[in-house]
Amino acid sequence: MTTIIIEESNPQAKKFIEFARTLPFATIVEEKRKKKSFRQVCDECRSVTADTFFDELNARIEQWPDHA
Repeated sequence: MTTIIIEESNPQAKKFIEFARTLPFATIVEEKRKKKSFRQVCDECRSVTADTFFDELNARIEQWPDHA
């Protein structure tokens, strides 16, 4: 399966989408853009705060063997 993201901002894009709808092997899934809060988007991608990131990074650096 291949995903193609097309912004419907011009007539050519709209024509392409209409053409793709006629193809027996293509399925068009329209994504309704709903506004999400920054926190919702962060939760969806399991993000962490910068402090948490750097705390974990520093802990990993401290555990790294020193072969110098």
